[in-house]
Amino acid sequence: MITEEIFALWSPEPRVFVLDEVQGVHVVRGSIHPARIVLMVIGILAVVGVVVAWPVIDSAGEYLFAVAAIVAPPMVGSTSRALTPRTLHLVGRHLGVEVTLFTSSDMLMFGQVKRALMRAFEARSRSLDRRDLAGYDEAYHMLNRVL
Repeated sequence: MITEEIFALWSPEPRVFVLDEVQGVHVVRGSIHPARIVLMVIGILAVVGVVVAWPVIDSAGEYLFAVAAIVAPPMVGSTSRALTPRTLHLVGRHLGVEVTLFTSSDMLMFGQVKRALMRAFEARSRSLDRRDLAGYDEAYHMLNRVL
């Protein structure tokens, strides 16, 4: 749940962050899965092998094998990317301590949460500006402490 006041999570453990206490929110990308690196190296070696061997290829079967060796690495790479997505972390400082606010490997969900949190910060900033202009900021903070 994200509001002008709080950012609350229930999973994997319940945590509530007051937006006034959160600063320096940024995105940290997780590491690439080792299988993706191995597949990329194999793909590069296959393409280099085909380029080096191209002058000596002379039969239809060899051309077919060469084309397959060039086409297969990008297909395997895109499949491995879908099966082993990078994890994204929304990190910030809460009360002076760096904390991970949200983590997901689902790009769509991560983007939605990040955008909602940024909008909450913007809305919080606008409401604070309005209270300051109206002269109610001190009374608002006192009322919040009482409640």
